[in-house]
Amino acid sequence: MKEISLKILLFILSTASFWGVAAKSNVVLEHAETLSFDKKQKADCQVLKGNVRFRHEGALLFCDSAYFYTNDNSFDAFGHVKMEQGDTLFAYGNTLKYDGNKQLLSLRGNVRLINRNMTLETETLDYNRVSNTAYYFNGGKLYDETNTLISKRGYYMANAHLSEFKDSVVLTNPDFHIFSDTLKYNLHSKEANIEGPSNIYYKDEAHIYSEKGRYNTELKNSTLYNRSIVTQKDGKSIVADTIFYNQITGDCRIRSNAVMIDSVQKIILKGNVGNANTSFALLTDSATVINYADADSLFMHADTIYCAKDSAFNNVYAYHNVRIYRTDLQGKCDSVAYTGRDSLITMYFAPVLWHENSQISGSRIQMHIDSSSIDRIKIQENALVAMQEDTLHFNQLLGREVTGFLEKNKLYRIDVKGNAESRFFPRDKDSLFIGMNKTASDYMTIYLKDNKLDRVLIYPSPSGTLSPLANLVHEDMFFPQFVWHEDVRPKSKDDIYRRTTPPVREEKKTDKKRRK
Repeated sequence: MKEISLKILLFILSTASFWGVAAKSNVVLEHAETLSFDKKQKADCQVLKGNVRFRHEGALLFCDSAYFYTNDNSFDAFGHVKMEQGDTLFAYGNTLKYDGNKQLLSLRGNVRLINRNMTLETETLDYNRVSNTAYYFNGGKLYDETNTLISKRGYYMANAHLSEFKDSVVLTNPDFHIFSDTLKYNLHSKEANIEGPSNIYYKDEAHIYSEKGRYNTELKNSTLYNRSIVTQKDGKSIVADTIFYNQITGDCRIRSNAVMIDSVQKIILKGNVGNANTSFALLTDSATVINYADADSLFMHADTIYCAKDSAFNNVYAYHNVRIYRTDLQGKCDSVAYTGRDSLITMYFAPVLWHENSQISGSRIQMHIDSSSIDRIKIQENALVAMQEDTLHFNQLLGREVTGFLEKNKLYRIDVKGNAESRFFPRDKDSLFIGMNKTASDYMTIYLKDNKLDRVLIYPSPSGTLSPLANLVHEDMFFPQFVWHEDVRPKSKDDIYRRTTPPVREEKKTDKKRRK
C-alpha cells in the first residue's frame, strides 16, 4: 500500500486535460482526508477516507469513505452518504454506487430522497440524474405535508413532481385512505390517478371502488370511470360509466348507465344523466325507479325522476310519460308522486291502472302501501272501474270516488261513494250471460272472489233494471267515459320504455240494430 499527498494528486488530475487526457463530464474529487492505492486488491481504484466529497454535473456527493474508479468515471461510497443537487434535491443512504458516465446512482440502506416538501424513504433506490427519476423496487414510502404513499414498487419524477406506485399501494390522508393496485400521483397538483383496482375510504362516511379515475386529494373531488361505485354510510350506492364526485359536499354528477341503490328503502334508480347527494337524486334519459321491497318488484319509468329525503322519509317524483309495471299491477299517467311519510303513490293527469282483468281510471289515483304491499287504491273524481268478462262484456263502476281494497295483492272489495252507477253482466249457473244489470245510488260496495264479481251492496235508495242482451245496442253496454286501454298497457318491465298515447274513444252513431 502506497500513500501520496492528496494535494499532489488533485494537482495532477486538474492538469490532466493539458496532457491530452479526456476530462469531459468527469467526476471530480474535491476533498478527502486520505487517499491510497491498493494495486493487489483494486489496481484501478483510489481508496478515499474521511469527509470525502465529489462534484459532478451540478451535484455534490458526500460520504465517509469511497472507492474511486477514475478510468470508469465512477465510485462506490460508504457511510453517511449524501447527494445535494441544487438547493431543492437531497438524497441520503448507507452506501452508493455512482456511474458518472450515465449519471446513475444506486443508493442502499436507509435511503431518503427529499425534494422540497416531498420525502421518499426506501431501502433500495436507483436515481437517474439525467431524467431526475428515482426508482425503488423493494418497498417504499413517499410523503408530503398531508399525504403518505406506501407501495412495494414505484418511481418518482422530480422535475414533473410525478410518481407511480405499484403493488399493495396505500395512500393515507387525515380524511381518507386509498388502497390500490396501481396509482399515479402528482405532488404539485395533489391529484392521484387510479390505474387499477382501488378502494377509497372517507373515514366512515363513504367508500369508492374504481379501476380507473382521478382524485384530487386537496379539493377532495374525483372523476371516476369504468363502472366505478360510490357507497354512502346510509346504505346508498351509485355505479355508472362516469361519476363526478365531491367528497366535501357529497354531490355526484353521473353520466351513462347509472344505477343508484338505496339498500335501506329497497329502491333502485336508473338513468343516463343525473345528479345526487345524500338528500336527493335527479335522473333523466331512460330514468327508472325500481322498488324491490316486495317479492314482486315494481318498475316505473318517466322522462325525469326525482328523489328527495324529508326528515326520515323518502319521497319520489316522476314527471311526464310515466309507465309502471309489476306482475299484478300496471299503470300509465303523466306524473307520479310518492310520499314516504304517508306511504302514498299518487298518479296525476289521465292516470290508468290495471290489475289483472280490471282497469281503473279517473282524474287522480292514489295507492297506499302497507309493509311494502299495496293495500288500498283510491280513485278521485270521474272514477271508473272496468272488469273484463270477455272481449265484448265489461262490468263497470262509475262514481265520484272509488276505493279498492287489496289483500295479498288481490282486489277483494270496491267502495263507490257519490253518484254510484254500475253496469254488470250477471251469469246463470252455466256461466252464460243473462243480461245487463244497470244500477244507480249514492253508495255501492262490490265484493270480489278470485277477481270475479261475488255480490253487490247498493244503498241507501238503489234503482236498477235488468235488460236482456238482445234488447241492448252497443252504446247501452258502456258508460260514455269508458275506453279500454289494453293497447297501451305495459306488458313487461322492459315495455315501460315504450312511448304510447292513450286512445280517445270515438263517438259512434247509435247502432239501431239489435244484437242477436
